[in-house]
Amino acid sequence: MQENFEGYREELDQVKLTEESKRALVRSLQNWKESEMRKNGRKPVRIRRMAAVAAVICLLTTGAVAAVTASPTLRDRIFSDSAAYEQSSGFVGRAVEREGWTVTITDCVGDDRNLYLGIEVEAPEGVVLDADGYRFLDTSDDLIQGGGSGGMQRIPDDDPTDNKIQFIQRYYSSSFDGDGFDLQSKFVLKKLVHDWRWEQDGNGKMVQVYTEDCGATWDFGYLDISYPDSAIRLTPNAPVTTLDVEAVISSVEVSPLSVLVRIEGEALRYHHDWVPKNAPDGWYGCIEYQEVFLYTEDGRCIPVNDQDGASIGGGCSAGSHAGEEEEPYIVLDRSLDELVDVDSLTAVSVCGVMIPLK
Repeated sequence: MQENFEGYREELDQVKLTEESKRALVRSLQNWKESEMRKNGRKPVRIRRMAAVAAVICLLTTGAVAAVTASPTLRDRIFSDSAAYEQSSGFVGRAVEREGWTVTITDCVGDDRNLYLGIEVEAPEGVVLDADGYRFLDTSDDLIQGGGSGGMQRIPDDDPTDNKIQFIQRYYSSSFDGDGFDLQSKFVLKKLVHDWRWEQDGNGKMVQVYTEDCGATWDFGYLDISYPDSAIRLTPNAPVTTLDVEAVISSVEVSPLSVLVRIEGEALRYHHDWVPKNAPDGWYGCIEYQEVFLYTEDGRCIPVNDQDGASIGGGCSAGSHAGEEEEPYIVLDRSLDELVDVDSLTAVSVCGVMIPLK
């Protein structure tokens, strides 16, 4: 047991947690341990797991894991400490140090289809991070379940003379059933570089060119990401005109990050027969041009359309899939760059149809 204990200590020494995250992890491990002890027919492997859990709890409660000093990146650098942030954010507070470089996942903001992670990099004292084009060469995770996309973006630096830089990691899931993310997922970042670009070598082949800052791998193990579900979900079944036919708005979901609308109706069957291929990507323009607006208690109207800062997503069925008939539908998924306080909203308008949210 002592040998295992020292092994766990060595592993945990590589991970930094705030006091809040240590307490949360201890509670989770203790709850698991108590649950296992209540079960019958325990096997030896379970006993070994119990010993491992006990060792980790001991390490966590005796201060073996260092504290995180980075402040919440998304709150302080992107969204501000607002009601909308509180409605959609969670604390992460996980840090890993390699070769004197500490990378911290500070906080998260999300809903069923959108997830943002705040990331801070702190270089060793005396290193100034003032170059252009900082990035990690590789990000490894399995947060998205099914289809979707992800990407990391550098946050503009408010002090280019210090040893810290911040990033926002964005994920989008194309699942419309509320199971778009696995929030207990491994997360790994590899090799921090700057001045990254593609160049043609002497053989005419395009190669990556960059200046390496730190060639380490930051392995965070399994993240346990959590944030509130503040979405307003309605089934208005309201008549609507879209794509030049009569249909029904069957469901609406409004979160601080996005608006999701499902429109159904037999008149949408085979709509690719008459909808033109006028979408920005050259495909059928089924979901790009419906107007969606949010209304607030103080009388503001917030456009949720592509030209107004939102990103357009969604999907459709013209009535058949894999050779089988199905209910035709279109789904409008509009993700906002600015968080919205859902408690301040009074209504959403979809293709001119006003739907009360209160």
